[in-house]
Amino acid sequence: MKHLPALIFLLLLAACRGGNPSSEPARTDMNADPEQLWVDSVMRGMSVEERVGQIFMPATFTTDDPATVRRLLKYVADAKIGGVVFLRGDTASMHALTARLRSASRLPLLLAIDAEWGLGMRLRDAESFPHNSALADASQEQMRDYGRRVGRDAAGLGLNMVLGPVLDVAESGSVMADRSFGADPQRVAALGVAYARGVAESGVMPVGKHFPGHGATSTDSHRALPIITRSREELDSIDLLPFRRYIEAGLPALMAGHMAVPALSGDSTPASISPEILTRLLRGEMNFKGLTITDAMNMDALETSSGRYVATLLAGADIILVPTDTHAAEQEIMQALREGVISPALINDRCRRILLYKKRVSGE
Repeated sequence: MKHLPALIFLLLLAACRGGNPSSEPARTDMNADPEQLWVDSVMRGMSVEERVGQIFMPATFTTDDPATVRRLLKYVADAKIGGVVFLRGDTASMHALTARLRSASRLPLLLAIDAEWGLGMRLRDAESFPHNSALADASQEQMRDYGRRVGRDAAGLGLNMVLGPVLDVAESGSVMADRSFGADPQRVAALGVAYARGVAESGVMPVGKHFPGHGATSTDSHRALPIITRSREELDSIDLLPFRRYIEAGLPALMAGHMAVPALSGDSTPASISPEILTRLLRGEMNFKGLTITDAMNMDALETSSGRYVATLLAGADIILVPTDTHAAEQEIMQALREGVISPALINDRCRRILLYKKRVSGE
């Protein structure tokens, strides 16, 4: 079914759908009724190093060769990591690695993969579906079914987090054009939320990206820092609209992008390390209660100098994705704790929220 044309894909998906869900799906809310007793109990048994470790999710290629397995087990045993992001590989290795990691960790892990067009985006023998740009005319019901399908595929391999949907509003010429549901913010919001609901209904955590919007640029943040020059009014009516709808739907996690948005931050600070964007706007004005996850911290949009891991925590992020060097990043946070740059209360807040969502997605 790889590279199936979008229309045929959607028709087949509708035909094989199980059940008869209503056209207006029930609210999917992973933010309701915190299981604080479990979280508090776990926190009491954790050292400071373990609490810091929960913040980090390093990346690995999806291969179960002995060297990769040893490295991952060392991450769990020594770095006390909170999870892993899986890159290119194959499904058999994926299944083996998630099983090994789960058995090695005393705490639930977040096990994540990019799956913007299915798991075939990363795993060579998994199904690939049409890119988002080909699905702009899909119905919300079709997108919800699609999300369920991807969520079930991920869960079947031991994964519990999908880095998607893409909520960027992108016109032709944008670096995000192929990955976006299009240039209409209302359509992007409707399709992105429907897809995310389907993923969540499969017991897998969706992560909407890339807040506050990567669509209005031709610059790829993997290579340089994009500058979004839209006014605050334009951002409100275009880029921020899908993220508002995602939050209103009670969905659990958002990824902060590495782009400068002067109309929101007042300067050229990347969104992922901007308190104005992650705390004042996202947590305050938009009332987001879920997990805030950075985009990969090894991307060229961020300077590689020391201090960026501390900066993103102070800005408001919960989880740091793909540090360049996990051990060095953890040591940067520990040093900031010793020097009083970061407070124990901040680390406890981040760790508590991470554990809460781990419990919800793992069923522990």
